[in-house]
Amino acid sequence: MQNSTTNLSSQDVVNAKILLVDDDKINTAILVRSLKMFQQVYEVHSGVDAIEFCKETPPDLVILDVVMPSMDGYATCKILKSMPEMENCPIIFSTTLETVEDEIACWEAGGSDFVTKPGIPQTLMKRIEAHLQLKLKSDAQQELAYFDSLTGLGNRRHYNNIYKEQVSLALRTKKDLSIVVLDLDYFKQFNDKYGHQQGDQCLINVAQAIKSQLHRPTDSAMRYGGEEFVLILPDTDLNGARYVANKIISAIMAQKTPHICSPYHIVTTSAGVSSLNSVGNHKELFSVADRQLYEAKRLGRNACA
Repeated sequence: MQNSTTNLSSQDVVNAKILLVDDDKINTAILVRSLKMFQQVYEVHSGVDAIEFCKETPPDLVILDVVMPSMDGYATCKILKSMPEMENCPIIFSTTLETVEDEIACWEAGGSDFVTKPGIPQTLMKRIEAHLQLKLKSDAQQELAYFDSLTGLGNRRHYNNIYKEQVSLALRTKKDLSIVVLDLDYFKQFNDKYGHQQGDQCLINVAQAIKSQLHRPTDSAMRYGGEEFVLILPDTDLNGARYVANKIISAIMAQKTPHICSPYHIVTTSAGVSSLNSVGNHKELFSVADRQLYEAKRLGRNACA
């Protein structure tokens, strides 16, 4: 995760992912040679293929032909811009059409820029670089907005977004979805005894322990607030969620962070779990897991309920 937008480098631009969409393979071949400074340039030859590509691997910039059979560039652009993962992706139209009406149609379709064929390669390069700079800076700002600066985990806003996406996916695919809520035991006493600097380091260590136990790319961990963390585990039932929670509890214990104010004499955590199939109502997932967390606290902490 980048710490600020000033960290954007020329290498970030060179590594950006560019998609070329043109039904004429000669045109894309020429563009590929012109864009040789970029390390990830891909090409497809229809609007449908462009949409499928962007669903799987959203690019950082698209260069889109207007005149294509079956689905023209205008229709393709409108569909791409309706996709959440493509909302901030600049789309540059490339076409032989030159009328004012054609240019206006490009803007109305959601295009970010407009170049005519055959264009001047240097001009196209400058426009691509300018759009990529803006897009990558915007991405960095969004990343800062959705991640916790202390632990590097997602924050509560990130949780809300991921939760909505995964609930929708689980309902559509009829697969289970689990939530784990974790809270450090006696953490106020830890801060009072050892100071907030040590408290911050403890949270960083706990975040590392949590990440070490999540082995699937679809699993997400967020710092929900203070010393509370939340996991979203797609395609995971209640038993699977308890297994992951207990692995994290053990990993935090294994760090052996001293805590003389705790009856365990080390930093520990408690956890509550819930799953979509067991709860039935996705709106109750978090509250059920939260109630289970407090049940684990009531029964002595350092456990999962």
